[in-house]
Parts: sequence; structure tokens; C-alpha cells
Amino acid sequence: MSFLSPGFLAFFPVAALFYFCLPARYKNAWLLACSFFFYLCAGVKTFGFLLFACVFTYFAALRLEKKPSRLVLALALGAHIGLLFVFKYLGFALSLASRVLRAAGLAFSDPALSLLLPLGISFYLFAAMGYLVDVYRRTVPAEHSFVRCALFISFFPSLLSGPIPRSTQLLPQFQKGTAFSLENARRGAFRFMLGAFLKLCAADRLGAVTAAVFSDPAAYSPGRVLAAAVFFSLQIYFDFFAYSEMACGCAEVLGFSLIRNFRTPYFSRSVQEFWRRWHISLSTWFRDYLYIPLGGSRRGSTRRNINVLIVFAVSGLWHGAALSFVVWGLLNGLYQVLGSVTAGARSRLRRCIGLREDGRLCALWQTACTFALATAAWVFFKAGSLRAALAVFCAMSPQRAGMQGSVLFKNPAELWAAAVFIALCLALDLLSLRFDVPARLARAPRPARWGAALTLLLAVFVFGVYGTGYDAQDFIYFKF
Repeated sequence: MSFLSPGFLAFFPVAALFYFCLPARYKNAWLLACSFFFYLCAGVKTFGFLLFACVFTYFAALRLEKKPSRLVLALALGAHIGLLFVFKYLGFALSLASRVLRAAGLAFSDPALSLLLPLGISFYLFAAMGYLVDVYRRTVPAEHSFVRCALFISFFPSLLSGPIPRSTQLLPQFQKGTAFSLENARRGAFRFMLGAFLKLCAADRLGAVTAAVFSDPAAYSPGRVLAAAVFFSLQIYFDFFAYSEMACGCAEVLGFSLIRNFRTPYFSRSVQEFWRRWHISLSTWFRDYLYIPLGGSRRGSTRRNINVLIVFAVSGLWHGAALSFVVWGLLNGLYQVLGSVTAGARSRLRRCIGLREDGRLCALWQTACTFALATAAWVFFKAGSLRAALAVFCAMSPQRAGMQGSVLFKNPAELWAAAVFIALCLALDLLSLRFDVPARLARAPRPARWGAALTLLLAVFVFGVYGTGYDAQDFIYFKF
């Protein structure tokens, strides 16, 4: 059930209304029932895996609290990783093994697998594993209420595509409970409407262009292929930011606070800073549960660089079972390693040419370079295979400079609409550097508040791009 589907728009008000009307002792049970219903609407066939994750994690945490044991933790994490491997990576692993063995002259035919990937499995299993590690480390006590433990793993706003919840942040909120707040409701509603605007007016409009170009890059001129690569960088940001904002908005209406997943990443001055501001719930998860246990930066620069590459290779695999995702992850890791190695030389060069570190020109140059590097990496992410990614880069070759090819937009009105909505979304990003836009709108005087709400709704209904049957396109991160 997508946030923008008619079903969800009918489901959520009922869920919120009953939540606030019920006595405190029934509130969490009601939210758990709503979360399970929400997941059943999205994928009935795979509900058993979510239920297994909730039950297994609950008892494993109790066992770890009673007697912390590395063996028990390893077995518990192994069960979750094994489940993820079978349904997400087994086919990829067999295909890779088949290629290696054939290259070595050995005959091997990988079996055709058609396993159904459970929706949201990468998100709720990471939440569960993080919770188990926190219990083992004594960061949090094990949750003795199955309802609260299961709700933490399956809370419907963040269930399918995050933000990945952390036990230290969300579990205490379920233990304390919430009451209705008009300010929270307003702020959450504005956050949801801004997310819908980002998704329907910007991300899906760009999605139609990027899908056409990446499916047949040779049919377009180099400049248009390059423009499509830039558009995808914006599309995936607007799309995932939209989902995260809508998830946070729904939670906020109910009185809960989720991790803010984005903090204007495309205004970062380095790739390292970019990853501190992009998909924050995942990047901090990898930092706390993989990078630091590997040794972090405590064992010298060489070990730190290796750890960075390992983390980003795993991050690439988390996003998808394909070599193109691994390359995407490794590229982002390599950018950071090279940035660290060349930091001193670049600083000396800037001093030689009189470029101030804190100057606007330097900041603009670094921001542009960071965006260009991210865009180059996103090509591998979008293409889906190494061959397709190389085809996109070849289509950008200057040797094809004279080619005209197909147009990106069907008519000038579509081009202008895309330009206007991109500019508006980036302007919202700039404003968010100074203050929380939904919170400011929620506190505005009534005429301004209602004017902003009606403007957003009209923009979504009049200028939003809808797919077949007037449904919004799926969010990109649904497939992860």
C-alpha cells in the first residue's frame, strides 16, 4: 500500500483516529494491528517472514539480555542475514559462481530461481539486527513486551522503505506513549504534503525522461544523455526524500519522531559530507554496526581506507544484487579514500591560487564537484548492469557530438514544468538549511497556513504526474 494510494489515504485517518481514542494500554496493540494490516495489503505472500522476524528477534533479545553471548548474537544475526541472503542474493551468488566457473573452464549451470523478494525485508531486518546488537552491548534493555518489540520492527510508516528505526530512539517512544497534539498533526500533514509534491511534481516527471534515456541511450545525443544522468541524480533524491518525509509526517501526526533521512545532501562540499547527509538512517547504521566494529579509523589510515571500501561495497550490495550496485558502492568509497589521500595537496593548491577555504567560490566549486562525482556513480545505480552503464557512458562520448537524436520532453511545456519544479524543490532545500520548512508552515498564521496547504494540494492534483490508472509511480526504494 503506497502512501499515495487511495487505500492508504483512507486507512491512515482511521488508524490515527482510533489510536487517539483508545485507552493508553491498547494503543500499541492497535498500531501493531495497523502495521500488520498495512503490510498484508502490500504483500500477503511474504507476511510470514515479517512475523518470523518479529518473533525470533523478541526471543533472541530476551536471551541476550539474560546471558550476553557472542555465539548467541552471531547465531541470531546469522539467521537474519541468512534469510536476507536466500531471498535477495542467492540467485546473484549462483549466477556469479557460474560465470567464474565457466571462465575457469568448468561446466556449471546455475538453477533458475524465482523467489519472491519480501517487501521491505532489507529495512525491517536491519532494524531487528541493530536492536539485537544494542541489547548485546547493553545500550538498551531487551523489550519484554512482544507488542512493543514487534511494533518497533514493523511500524508501518517506516516499514517498507525506512527510515531504518533505531532502538534507542523509537522504543522509548512506544513505552511512553503519545497523546494527540494539534501542532504535531499540522506539522506532520505539511511534511506529508511536501513529500507528495516532491514525488508527483518533480521525481515522477523526471522519471519518465530518465527511464526512456537509460533504456536506449544510443537514441539520444550526448548532451541529452548527460542531462538524463543529472535528472536521475535529482529524481532519486526527490523520490526517496519524498518517501522519507511522508513517513516522518505520518509518524509525526501520531506523535512519534523518526530519524530525518536527508539533510540537503546535494549542497555538500565533499562525498564524505554527502554520505553524512544522504540516507542518514542507513549510513549511521553501517557506521555503528559495521565500520566501527571493523576498527573504524582507530588503526591507521590504511586500515581506515580498507574499512571504508568494505562498508561501501556492502552498502552497494544492500541496495541490489548486481555487480553494478557493488561498483556504485565502491565508487563512493573510492571517492572518499582518494579525497582523504589528496586532501593535503588540494589544500596547498587552493592556497597557491589564492582560493579561500571559507570563500563562496571554493564552496561552489566543491559542491559542483561533489554533485558531478555522485552523478557519475548514480549511472551504475540506475543502469542495473555494468553493460548498460557502460552504454550510457559511451552515449556521452564527444565523438557523437553531432548527433541530434530523440528529444527528452514531448513539448516545451513539459520542459518548462520540469525546470520550474526542480527549481522549487531545490529552493525548498535551500530554505531547509535555515529552518524546518514544515514546522514553520505549521506555525504560520491561519491565512498563510491554509494558503500554503491549498497551494500544495492544487500543485499535486493539477501538475502531478501519474502512471497507469492514475496511480503514482512506485517509489524507487520499494525494490530494495
